[in-house]
Amino acid sequence: MQYRKIGKSDMKISSVCLGSWVFGGDVWGEVDDAESLRVMEEAAERGVNLIDTAPVYGYGRAEKVIGRFLAGKKGKVMIATKCGLQGKGLSLRPNLSAKFIREEIENSLRRLNAETIDLYQCHWPDPNTPPRETFEEMKKLITEGKIRYIGVCNFSKTELSSACAIAPIISNQVQYSLLDREIEKELIPFCEENNISILSYGALGGGILSGKYKKAPAFSKGDVKSFFYKYYKGAGWDKAQRIVLALKEIAARREVPISQAAINWVLRYPQVASCIVGCRTTRQLKQNITASDWQLNEEEIEMIEIPAQGRDDKV
Repeated sequence: MQYRKIGKSDMKISSVCLGSWVFGGDVWGEVDDAESLRVMEEAAERGVNLIDTAPVYGYGRAEKVIGRFLAGKKGKVMIATKCGLQGKGLSLRPNLSAKFIREEIENSLRRLNAETIDLYQCHWPDPNTPPRETFEEMKKLITEGKIRYIGVCNFSKTELSSACAIAPIISNQVQYSLLDREIEKELIPFCEENNISILSYGALGGGILSGKYKKAPAFSKGDVKSFFYKYYKGAGWDKAQRIVLALKEIAARREVPISQAAINWVLRYPQVASCIVGCRTTRQLKQNITASDWQLNEEEIEMIEIPAQGRDDKV
Protein backbone atom coordinates (compact mmCIF):
# COMPACT_ATOMS: atom_id res chain seq x y z
CA MET A 1 0.00 0.00 0.00
CA GLN A 2 1.21 3.50 -0.84
CA TYR A 3 0.57 6.45 1.46
CA ARG A 4 0.14 10.08 0.49
CA LYS A 5 0.02 13.26 2.55
CA ILE A 6 -3.18 15.34 2.56
CA GLY A 7 -2.53 19.02 1.86
CA LYS A 8 -1.00 21.06 4.67
CA SER A 9 -1.57 18.43 7.33
CA ASP A 10 0.24 15.62 9.12
CA MET A 11 -2.22 13.05 7.76
CA LYS A 12 -0.64 10.38 5.56
CA ILE A 13 -3.40 8.21 4.20
CA SER A 14 -3.53 5.03 2.17
CA SER A 15 -3.85 5.70 -1.54
CA VAL A 16 -6.91 3.45 -1.55
CA CYS A 17 -9.33 4.27 1.26
CA LEU A 18 -12.58 2.65 2.29
CA GLY A 19 -15.87 4.37 1.51
CA SER A 20 -18.87 3.43 3.65
CA TRP A 21 -21.92 4.67 1.74
CA VAL A 22 -22.85 1.06 1.02
CA PHE A 23 -22.68 0.21 4.77
CA GLY A 24 -25.74 2.37 5.30
CA GLY A 25 -27.93 0.19 3.08
CA ASP A 26 -30.66 2.62 2.07
CA VAL A 27 -30.06 3.51 -1.61
CA TRP A 28 -27.62 0.59 -2.02
CA GLY A 29 -30.08 -2.10 -0.98
CA GLU A 30 -29.79 -4.62 1.84
CA VAL A 31 -26.47 -4.83 3.64
CA ASP A 32 -25.17 -7.12 6.39
CA ASP A 33 -23.54 -5.24 9.31
CA ALA A 34 -21.45 -8.30 10.17
CA GLU A 35 -20.05 -8.32 6.64
CA SER A 36 -19.37 -4.58 6.84
CA LEU A 37 -17.34 -5.21 10.01
CA ARG A 38 -15.40 -7.96 8.23
CA VAL A 39 -14.66 -5.61 5.32
CA MET A 40 -13.26 -2.99 7.70
CA GLU A 41 -11.14 -5.56 9.56
CA GLU A 42 -9.72 -6.88 6.29
CA ALA A 43 -9.07 -3.37 5.00
CA ALA A 44 -7.16 -2.39 8.14
CA GLU A 45 -5.09 -5.57 8.00
CA ARG A 46 -4.15 -4.74 4.40
CA GLY A 47 -2.98 -1.22 5.21
CA VAL A 48 -6.08 0.97 4.74
CA ASN A 49 -5.88 3.68 7.39
CA LEU A 50 -8.82 5.95 6.50
CA ILE A 51 -12.55 5.23 6.41
CA ASP A 52 -14.82 7.83 4.86
CA THR A 53 -18.42 8.13 6.01
CA ALA A 54 -21.32 10.56 6.50
CA PRO A 55 -24.40 10.93 8.72
CA VAL A 56 -26.74 10.47 5.73
CA TYR A 57 -25.30 7.05 4.85
CA GLY A 58 -28.23 5.04 6.16
CA TYR A 59 -29.08 8.01 8.41
CA GLY A 60 -26.56 7.06 11.07
CA ARG A 61 -26.28 3.35 10.32
CA ALA A 62 -22.88 3.55 8.61
CA GLU A 63 -21.41 5.69 11.39
CA LYS A 64 -22.77 3.32 14.04
CA VAL A 65 -21.24 0.21 12.49
CA ILE A 66 -17.93 2.06 12.06
CA GLY A 67 -18.15 3.02 15.74
CA ARG A 68 -18.40 -0.67 16.62
CA PHE A 69 -15.34 -1.37 14.48
CA LEU A 70 -13.33 1.45 16.07
CA ALA A 71 -13.77 0.14 19.61
CA GLY A 72 -10.27 -0.77 20.78
CA LYS A 73 -8.63 0.61 17.63
CA LYS A 74 -7.90 4.17 18.73
CA GLY A 75 -5.19 5.72 16.58
CA LYS A 76 -4.93 2.82 14.13
CA VAL A 77 -7.55 3.97 11.63
CA MET A 78 -8.46 7.59 10.85
CA ILE A 79 -12.02 8.72 10.22
CA ALA A 80 -13.37 11.25 7.76
CA THR A 81 -17.03 12.13 8.13
CA LYS A 82 -19.22 14.96 6.89
CA CYS A 83 -21.88 17.49 7.74
CA GLY A 84 -24.42 19.62 5.95
CA LEU A 85 -27.06 17.40 4.35
CA GLN A 86 -30.50 17.46 5.94
CA GLY A 87 -33.60 15.48 5.16
CA LYS A 88 -34.76 11.92 4.72
CA GLY A 89 -34.69 9.36 1.94
CA LEU A 90 -34.05 11.00 -1.41
CA SER A 91 -35.31 14.37 -0.16
CA LEU A 92 -32.07 16.00 0.93
CA ARG A 93 -31.05 19.63 1.01
CA PRO A 94 -27.74 21.25 1.96
CA ASN A 95 -27.63 22.94 5.36
CA LEU A 96 -24.26 24.31 6.44
CA SER A 97 -25.63 26.65 9.08
CA ALA A 98 -23.63 26.86 12.30
CA LYS A 99 -26.58 25.43 14.25
CA PHE A 100 -26.91 22.33 12.05
CA ILE A 101 -23.14 21.74 11.93
CA ARG A 102 -23.13 21.76 15.73
CA GLU A 103 -25.93 19.16 15.81
CA GLU A 104 -24.18 17.01 13.21
CA ILE A 105 -20.79 16.91 14.93
CA GLU A 106 -22.24 15.89 18.29
CA ASN A 107 -24.31 13.12 16.70
CA SER A 108 -21.37 11.83 14.65
CA LEU A 109 -19.02 11.76 17.64
CA ARG A 110 -21.58 9.78 19.61
CA ARG A 111 -22.29 7.27 16.82
CA LEU A 112 -18.60 6.83 16.01
CA ASN A 113 -17.70 6.43 19.67
CA ALA A 114 -14.98 9.05 19.12
CA GLU A 115 -13.69 12.16 20.86
CA THR A 116 -12.22 13.73 17.72
CA ILE A 117 -12.87 13.46 13.98
CA ASP A 118 -9.66 13.43 11.91
CA LEU A 119 -11.17 15.06 8.80
CA TYR A 120 -14.51 16.86 8.95
CA GLN A 121 -15.98 17.70 5.55
CA CYS A 122 -18.82 19.89 4.29
CA HIS A 123 -20.79 17.35 2.25
CA TRP A 124 -22.18 19.72 -0.41
CA PRO A 125 -22.08 23.50 -0.93
CA ASP A 126 -24.97 25.39 0.66
CA PRO A 127 -26.02 28.44 -1.38
CA ASN A 128 -28.31 29.63 1.42
CA THR A 129 -25.67 29.92 4.17
CA PRO A 130 -22.86 32.49 4.01
CA PRO A 131 -19.47 30.74 3.77
CA ARG A 132 -18.19 32.80 6.73
CA GLU A 133 -20.86 31.35 9.02
CA THR A 134 -20.00 27.81 7.93
CA PHE A 135 -16.24 27.96 8.13
CA GLU A 136 -15.99 30.09 11.27
CA GLU A 137 -17.99 27.34 12.96
CA MET A 138 -15.69 24.69 11.52
CA LYS A 139 -12.69 26.56 12.94
CA LYS A 140 -14.35 26.58 16.36
CA LEU A 141 -14.59 22.80 16.20
CA ILE A 142 -10.82 22.61 15.71
CA THR A 143 -10.24 24.90 18.69
CA GLU A 144 -12.54 22.76 20.81
CA GLY A 145 -10.68 19.57 19.82
CA LYS A 146 -13.72 17.99 18.18
CA ILE A 147 -12.05 17.83 14.76
CA ARG A 148 -8.45 17.92 13.55
CA TYR A 149 -8.78 19.17 9.98
CA ILE A 150 -11.37 20.74 7.68
CA GLY A 151 -12.25 19.39 4.25
CA VAL A 152 -15.01 19.95 1.72
CA CYS A 153 -16.80 17.78 -0.81
CA ASN A 154 -18.18 18.59 -4.24
CA PHE A 155 -16.97 22.22 -4.14
CA SER A 156 -16.22 24.04 -7.39
CA LYS A 157 -13.09 26.14 -7.81
CA THR A 158 -15.04 29.30 -6.92
CA GLU A 159 -16.65 27.74 -3.84
CA LEU A 160 -13.36 26.28 -2.69
CA SER A 161 -11.58 29.61 -3.14
CA SER A 162 -14.16 31.34 -0.94
CA ALA A 163 -13.80 28.70 1.77
CA CYS A 164 -10.00 28.91 1.72
CA ALA A 165 -10.17 32.65 2.39
CA ILE A 166 -11.84 31.88 5.73
CA ALA A 167 -10.46 28.57 6.99
CA PRO A 168 -7.58 26.15 6.31
CA ILE A 169 -9.00 23.60 3.86
CA ILE A 170 -6.82 20.54 3.28
CA SER A 171 -8.97 18.51 0.89
CA ASN A 172 -11.85 18.48 -1.57
CA GLN A 173 -13.64 15.17 -2.07
CA VAL A 174 -15.06 15.02 -5.58
CA GLN A 175 -16.30 12.55 -8.16
CA TYR A 176 -13.53 11.65 -10.57
CA SER A 177 -13.33 8.82 -13.05
CA LEU A 178 -12.76 8.02 -16.69
CA LEU A 179 -16.43 8.89 -17.15
CA ASP A 180 -16.37 12.17 -15.23
CA ARG A 181 -13.28 14.33 -15.78
CA GLU A 182 -14.74 17.78 -15.15
CA ILE A 183 -12.31 18.52 -12.29
CA GLU A 184 -9.34 18.46 -14.68
CA LYS A 185 -10.34 21.82 -16.19
CA GLU A 186 -10.10 24.18 -13.22
CA LEU A 187 -10.26 22.35 -9.92
CA ILE A 188 -7.11 20.23 -10.07
CA PRO A 189 -4.92 23.19 -11.18
CA PHE A 190 -6.36 25.31 -8.34
CA CYS A 191 -5.70 22.54 -5.82
CA GLU A 192 -2.15 22.14 -7.09
CA GLU A 193 -1.50 25.87 -6.65
CA ASN A 194 -2.94 25.90 -3.13
CA ASN A 195 -1.68 22.56 -1.78
CA ILE A 196 -5.16 21.11 -1.40
CA SER A 197 -5.53 17.39 -1.91
CA ILE A 198 -8.20 15.66 -3.95
CA LEU A 199 -10.00 12.71 -2.41
CA SER A 200 -11.71 11.01 -5.32
CA TYR A 201 -14.87 8.95 -5.26
CA GLY A 202 -16.81 7.17 -8.00
CA ALA A 203 -13.70 5.81 -9.73
CA LEU A 204 -15.73 2.83 -10.95
CA GLY A 205 -18.76 4.89 -11.98
CA GLY A 206 -21.00 3.10 -9.50
CA GLY A 207 -19.59 -0.26 -10.60
CA ILE A 208 -19.91 0.07 -14.37
CA LEU A 209 -16.12 0.28 -14.93
CA SER A 210 -15.60 -3.00 -13.09
CA GLY A 211 -16.83 -4.71 -16.25
CA LYS A 212 -19.45 -6.75 -14.41
CA TYR A 213 -22.40 -5.58 -16.52
CA LYS A 214 -22.79 -7.39 -19.84
CA LYS A 215 -25.92 -5.44 -20.77
CA ALA A 216 -27.52 -2.25 -19.52
CA PRO A 217 -29.27 -3.10 -16.23
CA ALA A 218 -32.61 -1.76 -15.03
CA PHE A 219 -32.54 -0.32 -11.51
CA SER A 220 -35.38 0.57 -9.16
CA LYS A 221 -36.14 4.27 -8.69
CA GLY A 222 -34.50 4.32 -5.24
CA ASP A 223 -31.26 2.66 -6.35
CA VAL A 224 -28.35 5.12 -6.33
CA LYS A 225 -27.23 3.92 -9.75
CA SER A 226 -30.53 5.10 -11.23
CA PHE A 227 -29.99 8.76 -10.29
CA PHE A 228 -26.47 9.49 -9.03
CA TYR A 229 -24.36 7.70 -11.64
CA LYS A 230 -25.63 8.59 -15.10
CA TYR A 231 -23.73 6.03 -17.17
CA TYR A 232 -26.19 3.17 -17.34
CA LYS A 233 -28.13 4.18 -20.43
CA GLY A 234 -27.77 5.91 -23.76
CA ALA A 235 -24.49 7.53 -24.76
CA GLY A 236 -23.10 7.10 -21.22
CA TRP A 237 -23.50 3.32 -21.42
CA ASP A 238 -21.90 3.16 -24.88
CA LYS A 239 -18.90 5.21 -23.79
CA ALA A 240 -18.46 3.13 -20.64
CA GLN A 241 -18.40 -0.08 -22.66
CA ARG A 242 -15.68 1.28 -24.96
CA ILE A 243 -13.58 2.16 -21.93
CA VAL A 244 -14.22 -1.23 -20.32
CA LEU A 245 -12.86 -2.97 -23.43
CA ALA A 246 -9.55 -1.11 -23.02
CA LEU A 247 -9.47 -1.78 -19.28
CA LYS A 248 -10.07 -5.48 -19.90
CA GLU A 249 -7.08 -5.70 -22.24
CA ILE A 250 -4.81 -3.99 -19.72
CA ALA A 251 -6.13 -6.10 -16.84
CA ALA A 252 -5.48 -9.29 -18.81
CA ARG A 253 -1.89 -8.24 -19.49
CA ARG A 254 -1.31 -7.30 -15.87
CA GLU A 255 -3.26 -10.24 -14.46
CA VAL A 256 -5.31 -7.96 -12.22
CA PRO A 257 -9.05 -7.26 -11.88
CA ILE A 258 -10.49 -4.72 -14.35
CA SER A 259 -11.45 -2.40 -11.50
CA GLN A 260 -7.81 -1.95 -10.54
CA ALA A 261 -6.96 -0.43 -13.91
CA ALA A 262 -9.73 2.17 -13.48
CA ILE A 263 -8.59 3.03 -9.94
CA ASN A 264 -4.96 3.15 -11.01
CA TRP A 265 -5.82 5.69 -13.72
CA VAL A 266 -7.38 8.03 -11.11
CA LEU A 267 -4.28 7.77 -8.90
CA ARG A 268 -1.93 8.86 -11.68
CA TYR A 269 -2.36 12.48 -10.52
CA PRO A 270 -0.10 13.25 -7.51
CA GLN A 271 -2.76 15.73 -6.33
CA VAL A 272 -5.14 12.81 -5.75
CA ALA A 273 -4.21 11.77 -2.22
CA SER A 274 -6.52 8.78 -2.22
CA CYS A 275 -9.19 6.98 -4.20
CA ILE A 276 -12.16 6.22 -1.95
CA VAL A 277 -13.65 2.87 -2.92
CA GLY A 278 -16.82 1.38 -1.50
CA CYS A 279 -16.81 -2.37 -0.91
CA ARG A 280 -19.85 -4.36 0.17
CA THR A 281 -17.93 -7.62 0.64
CA THR A 282 -14.39 -8.77 1.46
CA ARG A 283 -14.26 -10.22 -2.07
CA GLN A 284 -14.76 -6.76 -3.57
CA LEU A 285 -12.20 -5.33 -1.17
CA LYS A 286 -9.55 -7.85 -2.21
CA GLN A 287 -10.17 -7.02 -5.88
CA ASN A 288 -9.54 -3.29 -5.35
CA ILE A 289 -7.13 -2.96 -2.44
CA THR A 290 -3.87 -3.47 -4.34
CA ALA A 291 -4.69 -1.05 -7.16
CA SER A 292 -1.86 1.27 -6.11
CA ASP A 293 0.75 -1.48 -6.03
CA TRP A 294 1.48 -1.00 -9.74
CA GLN A 295 1.36 1.86 -12.25
CA LEU A 296 -0.08 2.22 -15.72
CA ASN A 297 2.60 2.90 -18.31
CA GLU A 298 2.28 5.49 -21.08
CA GLU A 299 1.07 2.97 -23.65
CA GLU A 300 -1.66 1.73 -21.32
CA ILE A 301 -2.78 5.26 -20.50
CA GLU A 302 -3.09 6.00 -24.21
CA MET A 303 -5.12 2.82 -24.68
CA ILE A 304 -7.58 4.12 -22.10
CA GLU A 305 -7.53 7.75 -23.23
CA ILE A 306 -8.65 7.00 -26.79
CA PRO A 307 -12.10 5.59 -25.89
CA ALA A 308 -12.41 7.93 -22.89
CA GLN A 309 -12.13 10.90 -25.24
CA GLY A 310 -14.54 9.37 -27.74
CA ARG A 311 -11.97 8.37 -30.37
CA ASP A 312 -13.21 4.77 -30.40
CA ASP A 313 -12.33 4.31 -34.07
CA LYS A 314 -8.82 3.34 -32.99
CA VAL A 315 -9.90 0.73 -30.45
